[in-house]
Amino acid sequence: MRARLFDAAVVACVLALLYLERGLAPPGVAAIGVVMALALLARRVRPVPVAAAVYTLAIAQLLVRPAVRMFDVCVVIAMYSVVKYQPRALWGILAGAGAAVGVLVAAVAEQHNNGNFWVVLDVIGAITVSAWVTAYSVRTRRLYVASLEERAATLERERDHLARLAAADERAAIARELHDVIAHSLSVMIVQADGAAYTLDPSATQARQALDTIATTGRDALDDMRRVLAVLRGSSVLADSAADSDRRRVGLAELGDLAERAGAAGLKVRIEPAGDLAALGAAEELTAYRVVQESVTNALRHAGAGASLTVRLELTGDRLTITATDDGTGGPVAPGAGHGLVGMRERVAMHGGTFAAGPGDGGGWRVRAEIPVTGGSTR
Repeated sequence: MRARLFDAAVVACVLALLYLERGLAPPGVAAIGVVMALALLARRVRPVPVAAAVYTLAIAQLLVRPAVRMFDVCVVIAMYSVVKYQPRALWGILAGAGAAVGVLVAAVAEQHNNGNFWVVLDVIGAITVSAWVTAYSVRTRRLYVASLEERAATLERERDHLARLAAADERAAIARELHDVIAHSLSVMIVQADGAAYTLDPSATQARQALDTIATTGRDALDDMRRVLAVLRGSSVLADSAADSDRRRVGLAELGDLAERAGAAGLKVRIEPAGDLAALGAAEELTAYRVVQESVTNALRHAGAGASLTVRLELTGDRLTITATDDGTGGPVAPGAGHGLVGMRERVAMHGGTFAAGPGDGGGWRVRAEIPVTGGSTR
């Protein structure tokens, strides 16, 4: 609205100049001046067509009566609008060239009338050049401000995106920790309650009912927690619970079955336990199993045919060291090919441990993880 009012005021000023010259210009010239002034109302949205119309009308005005009029300032205003508002700078240059030609023609016309060639050329030429330079400066400033605003908007969008990613990572970490610790503990509780119910004397009805209530409540709580964790992790099925449909806690006892499945797929897996691995807690044992499982998966995918994998789990004092080394000849893991290494690193870091993966000394691939052990098994 403010811009429209300003343009209307500019048109009014031009019409006022035309009114002041009403006695010096014939009716045809006055009509041309009115059309030139009204054309400026569209100078912001259609700067090039407006400039073309104003330039053409200015030439027609000189043909009708070769003399410079005050309303010829419309040419300078039209040129200014093209330089400032037209996206392509080439049009601004062409508008400036056209205005320069118009100044030269006006100076020649005045030379024939009263010999004021250099006066017109100098004065009107200086006004035209000043207007063009001012318009170009305003245009540059406007584009610079627009670029700053766009950059600020981009940074704000990027910040929001990073915040969402951080929140998603935090939800995934919370879900993994809850599932590793609580879900398996609930599973153990349910199994223990079911086992205790079978050992009771048939006459112990109340105790059996209490144990049944414990087992049923535990199963319901486990199902509810899995649904909540599925929401936290943004998926309908938990990756860690996909293989636990029978609610058994996955642990190091399943490493033999894991090695057999890998052998059937063509990978020779050798498990070398060392130390009292039974002293591991539920979360620590699950993390160790997942590290070995992912190492086997990576070897199957990248080690090549006929490769072998040696996995050593050594518990010394309060630290579990897992080393998985294959002798494969496959190529390096492509960046972004999967999330296995990221998942292993996150699991180990959750316990305050260290994780490293890379090419082995004698070829192949080597994974090494050290996990602090606090004990507290839930068996």
